[in-house]
Amino acid sequence: MPPAQNPPAQNPGDARVRTDDPEPLSGPERLAKATGQEVNGAFITLFILAYIGLWIALCTPASVTLALRVADLDPDGKADSLSTIAGAGAFCALVANPVFGRLSDLSTSRWGQRRPYILGGMVLGFGALLVMGTAPNLFVLGLGWCLAQVLFNAALAAATALLPERVTDRYRGRVSGLMGTTTQIGIVSGTFLVQFTGTDNLWMFIAPGLLGLVMTGIFVCYLKELPRSRAELPRLRWADIPSSMWINPVRHPDFAWAWCGRFLTWTGVSFLTTYKAYFLMDRLGYTAEDATPVLFWSMLLLATTNTLSSYTAGWLSDRVRRRKIFVAAASVVFACAMVVVALAQSTGMFLAGVALSGLGQGMYMGVDYALVASVLPNKDTEAAKGMGVFNLSSTIPQTIAPILAPVFLALGGEDNYAALYTAAAAFCVAGAFGIRLVRGAR
Repeated sequence: MPPAQNPPAQNPGDARVRTDDPEPLSGPERLAKATGQEVNGAFITLFILAYIGLWIALCTPASVTLALRVADLDPDGKADSLSTIAGAGAFCALVANPVFGRLSDLSTSRWGQRRPYILGGMVLGFGALLVMGTAPNLFVLGLGWCLAQVLFNAALAAATALLPERVTDRYRGRVSGLMGTTTQIGIVSGTFLVQFTGTDNLWMFIAPGLLGLVMTGIFVCYLKELPRSRAELPRLRWADIPSSMWINPVRHPDFAWAWCGRFLTWTGVSFLTTYKAYFLMDRLGYTAEDATPVLFWSMLLLATTNTLSSYTAGWLSDRVRRRKIFVAAASVVFACAMVVVALAQSTGMFLAGVALSGLGQGMYMGVDYALVASVLPNKDTEAAKGMGVFNLSSTIPQTIAPILAPVFLALGGEDNYAALYTAAAAFCVAGAFGIRLVRGAR
């Protein structure tokens, strides 16, 4: 009888391609085995901190400093100028997120697929913030904002792909819940920094960008990835660029309905995010300088309620194994918040509406990433492309909202914020119905 032979030694990368295991591993389990890096508490903590850092760099100008810089350069036409610049930047984000996501999927860099795009996008995005801070006119300011949107969204696309790639379904709700808190934490942190830097100097752009760069840099140094060879990946063609922005809704209807639900809800969210500073000025009579502390407290309320509801909803969705009910309910809660803001005639009522909107946003963002990860097409090979296309559902509203908002504001006279936020509520309710049509997830 021939002597028993030991199986050949394997290098860590073999775990990616083995298909003869008695129990096939999921995509995240295969990557954990291949890289030797488990998704544990340290991984999740550094990942979430990096995500917060990215949003600090991106959302501080989007929610505070861009509007203040526009008002400084064009005080009389600030609303129209902000609409133009914000819309152009949002269009750049719309294109950049899925395109750079697809390029990240096809990367053969020796540093891995995601790390070069996360760190490179943050470093170059910081340079774009410097352009914005030193802009002598609206054209240069708009150019800087477009560059910032492209570069930070390149980093965002690569970072978001780590959820379906590295996190198993058992914990996706909790990690999605933590991810759902990062946007508002990023906004309130950036607004807090602006309290110290002031609103009339370059530091209101430098401080958020530098902090975001440090936080993402730490995670990039920690993240382990295996480089992929050219033979493992399809050849990059020019046709991949436009196709990276499209997933066939007929072939993948669940993904399409999840996308539509988020798109409608985030159109309503964008009305609040983009115009809250002008609401304080035009409806409640604040000056730009006096509005900054109120914006900080409103963002603090938003972040607090968002954080509480986001992680709670994510944790509960893991426990009950249901996603849709939380996402649909969140859209309704946010719609109620928009009604409160629409009727607000005092700072207290405005802050109450903002706090309620934080509960709705937290519930939504705490679960929707987990929901879409469960219906994401080709998640093992095209995670960044799929998540990039999904992220269009929140970036396109940034383009549409500044175009639609002046129409609602002009109804029945000038600065009709009641009409604007009533419309926001209607969009959110429509988003809830969209989520109900997803069949491939509970």
